[in-house]
Amino acid sequence: MKQIFNKIAAVAVTGLCLAACVEPITVDKVDESAYNNVTSLVGSVRDLNTNKQENVIEIRKEDFNTSILFTLSRAPKKGVDVQVSYDAEYVDEYNQYHGTAFEAFPQEQFTLQNEGKILVAPDEKRSFTLDLTIGKFETTEEKTYVLPLKAVVSTDGVVASETRLVYLVKNMSFQSVVKAEKDKEVIIFFEVNNTNPLNALQFETEDGNLLIDYLVLFAYNINYDAEAGRVYCFANPQCQYILDHYDEIIKPLRERGIKVIISVLGNHDMAGLAQLSDMGARAFAQEMAALVYGYGFDGINYDDEYSASPDTSIPWFTNPGYEAGNRLYFETKKAMPDKVMLSYQFGAALGNDYVDGIAPGEYMDICVGDYGRAGYPYEGMTTANCSYMSSEFAQGRSLPSSANVTSFMSSDYGYWMGFALWNGAGQLERDFKCMNYLSQGIYGQELKKPTVYYPKTMGLESNPINW
Repeated sequence: MKQIFNKIAAVAVTGLCLAACVEPITVDKVDESAYNNVTSLVGSVRDLNTNKQENVIEIRKEDFNTSILFTLSRAPKKGVDVQVSYDAEYVDEYNQYHGTAFEAFPQEQFTLQNEGKILVAPDEKRSFTLDLTIGKFETTEEKTYVLPLKAVVSTDGVVASETRLVYLVKNMSFQSVVKAEKDKEVIIFFEVNNTNPLNALQFETEDGNLLIDYLVLFAYNINYDAEAGRVYCFANPQCQYILDHYDEIIKPLRERGIKVIISVLGNHDMAGLAQLSDMGARAFAQEMAALVYGYGFDGINYDDEYSASPDTSIPWFTNPGYEAGNRLYFETKKAMPDKVMLSYQFGAALGNDYVDGIAPGEYMDICVGDYGRAGYPYEGMTTANCSYMSSEFAQGRSLPSSANVTSFMSSDYGYWMGFALWNGAGQLERDFKCMNYLSQGIYGQELKKPTVYYPKTMGLESNPINW
C-alpha cells in the first residue's frame, strides 16, 4: 500500500504598517499539525525482490530464500531500533478480511537473519535488509499458509507507517518436476473450442523442461440471468468438459509445473467485466474464487470484450469504465490472494487506478498486451511483470522469430504471450518452429519433436504426428 502525502505550501505573510491605518491587521494562527510528517522519520517494510507487502511464494523441493527490506523516509540523525517478528495474531484478521481459511505457517519453519533485529546507525543510509529463509516441508495435499511478519520501531520520533509483511506460502510438493529457474516465461491462451489443453505437454526440451509456463483456458463467460436477477459464470460444452475431466486434462498439466488460468470473456449481454457495481464485483469475484479453489486452478484472467450496455437501474451494474474494471480485479484478488491475477490489456477491464487506496501492482500480477504489442506496467509494477510481445498464432500475427526472441531475451520484460497455439492440425509445423525459437532463447535448447497431437477438444484420444 502506498501512503499519499499532501503537497505542502509555505505561506509567508508580510504586514505593512502605514501611518494612515486605522484598524490593525490580524493574522489567524496557522494549524501546523498537517506538516508533522515533513519532519517525522517514517519507516516501511516490504519484500526486497517484489517490493510488495503481500507476496506469494511456492515451496517445492528446496528452501525458499528472499530478503526483507526496511526503508526510512530519510537518513536518520540518530540510531533507530527495529524488530521484525512473527505476527501470529494477524492470521485471523487476514482470513476475516479476505474470506479465506489459510492456516498459520509454522513458526519453526522459517528463520530471520539476526533474529529479525535491525540497528540503524545515524548516517546517510536509508534502506536495510534481513535475509529470510522459508524451509521446505512435506504435506499430503496442496495448501496455502499465511506467514505474517511485523516491523516494530522502538525509537522515539520514528513512525512505522507500513509495518506488516505477509507471505502466502504455497506447498507445491505435489508437482512431479522441479522447474528450472529462469527470468523469462511463456503464457499461452488455448482456444479450447478448437484445441485440447493436453497439447501443452508436447512442447518439451531434451532436458525435460516444458516451454509453456502458464496455460490460459479461453474462455469461460460472464452472463446475466434476468430471471434469477444475478450475474454468473457460464461454461460452454468445451469448457464444461474440461471441468468434468479435471483429473485427465488439468491435473497432468499442473503436476508438470504448468499454471492453469481460467479466462473470463463477455458474452453479448449487459454482464460486462468493466461495468459491475461494487456489489456486483464482490459477488462475481466470490463466485470465481469458489470455481478456482473448487477445481484447483491457479488464477484468473479477465478479457473485457463483447458486452452490451448495462441497465444501471439494476443493482449489479454501473456505468462502464476503468473504475469498475479495477474494482473487479481488486475484489477478485481479495477473494483469492494466493492466485494469479492476469490482465489482458484491452478494453476497460483495468485502468491504472487505485482502489481503496491500494495501487494496481498490489492486486495485479501479470499484464499482457494486445496482439503485436508489449504489456505496460501499472503503478507498483515493472516491465518484469509484463509481456514483451503478444502473438496471434491462428492469424499468423507477431509470431516468435529468431530476431524478436533475441530482443526479448535482452529486454527487462518477463513474459511472451501467445494466443490460439496449435489451433488445428494445419498449424502444427509452423507453430512448433516458432515455439522452438522461444525455447532456444529461454533454455538454449531445441524442443523435442512432438510425437502426438490431441485433435479433439472434447476427447482424450491422441494421434501420432508424421513430420
